[in-house]
Amino acid sequence: MGIIKTIIVGGEGLTEKQEKIRKLFMYLVSGCLTTAVNWICYVAFDKLVKADMMVNLFGKEVSLKFIINQIVCFIIAVIVAYFLNRVTVFRSKGNVLRELASFFGARIISFLVLELGVYSLMIWACVSITGLPIGTPMTVWQIFIWSFAFTYEYLCKLINSVFIMIANYVMSKVMVFKKKDMVDYNAEDKKPEASSEKEAADA
Repeated sequence: MGIIKTIIVGGEGLTEKQEKIRKLFMYLVSGCLTTAVNWICYVAFDKLVKADMMVNLFGKEVSLKFIINQIVCFIIAVIVAYFLNRVTVFRSKGNVLRELASFFGARIISFLVLELGVYSLMIWACVSITGLPIGTPMTVWQIFIWSFAFTYEYLCKLINSVFIMIANYVMSKVMVFKKKDMVDYNAEDKKPEASSEKEAADA
C-alpha cells in the first residue's frame, strides 16, 4: 500500500527525477480516467437520447444533440479532471474555488478550440474523405450479449482526445496550479541541508 500511495500522491523517498516521472505517469492515468468518463458519458448520451434536430450555427447546420452531448460530457469530465489533477499530479494546496474557476476557464478554451472546433473539422474531413455518414460503423465488437459499433465519429473522438490531453496539461501548469501552492517534498528535504551549510559557513 505504501508504494501505491507514493505513486499516486508522491513521497519524501522520491528523487526529483522520479517525482517528474511520477507526475507524468499520474497525469496520463488521470487523463485516461477523465477520457474514460468523457467517453462513457458521450456514448451513454448518444445511445439513450434519440431525439435530435438540426440548428443553424454560424451559417452551418449542426446537430443539437451533438452540441448538448458535448456540453454535458465536458462539465462532468472537467470536475473529475480537476480533482484528479489537484490531488495526484500537482498536489496543490491552493484555494479550491480559485483553481476550479481557472481550471474551468482553461478547459473552456480547450473545449471551444478542440472539442468543438477541431472535432467538428475532423468529422467534416472524415465525411469528405470517406464519403460515408459519420455514424457508419468501422467495426462491431461483441461483448457478451451486447454489440458495440465503433463508428467513424468515435474514431474522431478518440484522436481528438489525444490533442486535448496534451493541451490541457500545458494550460494546467501555466494557468491553474501555482508552484507556490504545490507540495514539493524535494524542496522540504533540501531546507535542512541548506540551513546546515549556512551554519557551517558562519562557524
